[in-house]
Amino acid sequence: MNVLIIEDDDDICQLYSIWLEENRHDYIIAKNYEDGILEYVKSIQQGDEGYESDNNIFDLVVLDYDLPSKDMSSNQNGLHIAKEILELKGDQRIMFASAWPKKAFVEYVSTLKSVPEVLPKPFEKEEFINLAEKINLYDIAKKFTKQLREMKNPNSPDVDIKSLESLFKLMNNARREFLQKDNDKSDDVDFIE
Repeated sequence: MNVLIIEDDDDICQLYSIWLEENRHDYIIAKNYEDGILEYVKSIQQGDEGYESDNNIFDLVVLDYDLPSKDMSSNQNGLHIAKEILELKGDQRIMFASAWPKKAFVEYVSTLKSVPEVLPKPFEKEEFINLAEKINLYDIAKKFTKQLREMKNPNSPDVDIKSLESLFKLMNNARREFLQKDNDKSDDVDFIE
């Protein structure tokens, strides 16, 4: 698996590095909005130039919700990066690792008419790796995204918030159910806050 992590916290980046290396996944870490987009565009361009696509195209993009810009003068909402990525590759798998999961989820769905995977912080290594490696929830998200995009008025910025909250609960319940099936807890105590 090839993962792009866009996260500005050094400690969290170090945990991602350790966890992904332990599980033999390739990854690139970008610490701001501009570098994240640059890495993603490079992966698309290398794939277009005929390089081995398995090593260049990202299977998963993990975003923090709040990200600094390169000059550190302003924070960018992770939605901006998600929007740019989806414009480049409409079916890209995106996971928000966020302390504000409901806010990220609702804004993402209402803005981009797409359903992200959301991993609430804090989370443990097993939860992150299990969710990253399994595509069950991604398949559910793709199904709901298709339904959202087939709405009668896809240009309407208004999306029923109660429906989004129900969808968010459904995704969270599916995530919990999925994780309980693979709940072989080890003695590792690393987690992200």
